[in-house]
Amino acid sequence: MSRIVLLIEARENRRLLVEWLAQHHEVIVARSPAALEAPFDLGIVDGPSLQRYGPWIESVKRAVQPVFLPFLFVAHRQGVGVATANAWERIDELIVSPVEKVELRARVETLLRARHLSVANAALRQRLEAELARAHEVQAGLLPRAAPHLRGFELAARCIPAREVSGDFYDWDCVGDAAVLSVGDVMGKGAPAALLAATARAVLRAVARQNAPGAALDLVRETMNEDLERTSSFVTLFHARVTVEPHEVRYVDAGHGHALVRRATGAIERLRCGGRPVGFPASAPYQESAVRMEAEDLLLVYSDGLLEGTERTPEEMIDDVGATAPASAIVEELIDRAPRHATADDVTVLVLKCCCRRDQGRP
Repeated sequence: MSRIVLLIEARENRRLLVEWLAQHHEVIVARSPAALEAPFDLGIVDGPSLQRYGPWIESVKRAVQPVFLPFLFVAHRQGVGVATANAWERIDELIVSPVEKVELRARVETLLRARHLSVANAALRQRLEAELARAHEVQAGLLPRAAPHLRGFELAARCIPAREVSGDFYDWDCVGDAAVLSVGDVMGKGAPAALLAATARAVLRAVARQNAPGAALDLVRETMNEDLERTSSFVTLFHARVTVEPHEVRYVDAGHGHALVRRATGAIERLRCGGRPVGFPASAPYQESAVRMEAEDLLLVYSDGLLEGTERTPEEMIDDVGATAPASAIVEELIDRAPRHATADDVTVLVLKCCCRRDQGRP
């Protein structure tokens, strides 16, 4: 049963309203602002009460936002314009006195319907926010917590979702003395992209240990292309195997296009693309490439959200990061430079730094 609070000074109007409304609702006759402290669904107020309790009405309405708490204003016909001139921040609808019973019922039912819909929407929003918060925790828990110990290298990464969950991911795993690492970016943002990102990560992790990078991505494409075609989506991937003897990165860039090496000398090399994104029709097997790493060289792999909305080139972005800083500090520095506006994309940054002695890094 809906709860209606009456703030009516005119005794006869108050009596009639109680008589009519009490048949279908719980009616509370308010004598002071304290009556507004208990929960209710609709307030009905006349001119004198609006002047007296106006600040309390505004306060109560603000306190429950974004839930809608309606107030119906009962105005005398002669003074409607004057009475309502500055009242619309406090009232939501008006009815002219003398009040017709049929009209009153229609106005009350309309306002209560809007109120109940608002309450239901707020509860749904709370459940959705709780589910998304849990999804964020789960997705964050799927990302690797600690970098593998890889002799002669430092490895670090971070992923910052644009929303509660992300279509970006990174991953790594030890394979004997070597390691495999990946960065992926699913088209789009939010929950749909996050579902596909989780699938891509799981499929890639299942095949990466036993297969070279090119063969692993061929298997990922074979497994996922049908699903991606049905969802009109695609995934860009950078996938690599890092070895310590020699210090080498064998990789495939599947349409990702955001990977480069900064040499200790300051020279910057963009890594070549080895095929189309997963989800595009296959034109040929993925092609592997290799890059040798020497002391103080950096491999940077990132998603396009890192540069979205900026005019900086990738070379400018990495040129002034600290060459002697650890990989984790470089990741944090780059993340701090990422855009923070509301329409920003997911941002992922992975840095592999070669820490071997200079004589070890040479072929």
